[in-house]
Amino acid sequence: MTISAQRIRALSLQIVLLAGLLAIWQWASTTFPGPTLPSLQSIWRVYWRLVQGDLLHSAVLPSLYRLVVGFLIAAAGGAVLGLAIGCSRTLDAWSRPMLEYLRYIPAIAILPPALLILGPTDTMRIFVIAFGCIFPVLLAAIDGARRVEPTFLETARINGLGKIEQIRRVVLFAAMPSLFAGLRIALGLGLIMMVISELIAADDGIGFFILRSQRLFQSAGVYAGVLVIGTMGWMLTAGLLLVEKRVLHWHRGWRGLPVN
Repeated sequence: MTISAQRIRALSLQIVLLAGLLAIWQWASTTFPGPTLPSLQSIWRVYWRLVQGDLLHSAVLPSLYRLVVGFLIAAAGGAVLGLAIGCSRTLDAWSRPMLEYLRYIPAIAILPPALLILGPTDTMRIFVIAFGCIFPVLLAAIDGARRVEPTFLETARINGLGKIEQIRRVVLFAAMPSLFAGLRIALGLGLIMMVISELIAADDGIGFFILRSQRLFQSAGVYAGVLVIGTMGWMLTAGLLLVEKRVLHWHRGWRGLPVN
């Protein structure tokens, strides 16, 4: 069986599975009508309003803005700090106790003190998202920096590269595969923290929309909001994978990259 045939078969199975689940849902909603099991048509109408209609600017875009900003802050901060710690034994010795302590604090536990200090603001929500995202990126960067082949660093020193140039031209490339793995994990955590931060003292965002729909017994809105979160996660992950594929086009399982 060729690769294309395998892909067609896998896609066909996925379509059949999805169609079967939708058929079961539709049958259950018509056979056992009630407020907790809305029809697919009602869920679709609310979903379309969220992604294309009047609810886009009040429910989806604020959440997307907070998630992207918090994720980018965590990605930049975690990558820079992680590479620095991974390349410096002194910095590693100083920072390790604090990192080992902070990494075991659940990200959700930072929400009450953040709310107390920053109040129910966008700054608080972005901070919570960044806190939830930064540790996977930080630890991945540290691990990637420590996996550099000693031969590559020795080659860089022989060619007269200073410490900064070694990090930029050798360590950074060697750490990229691990770093992108950490970014994928961080994106999922950021999505979770985005929703949680919007469930408390918020007046917009998809988390607030789901909570309000639940309180008003608008079950179609609850399910549509969950579907929108899944769509956001899928699209952002797909975008990150495209960036990863472009940046790591040179990567073929190497643990590092020689200096040119």
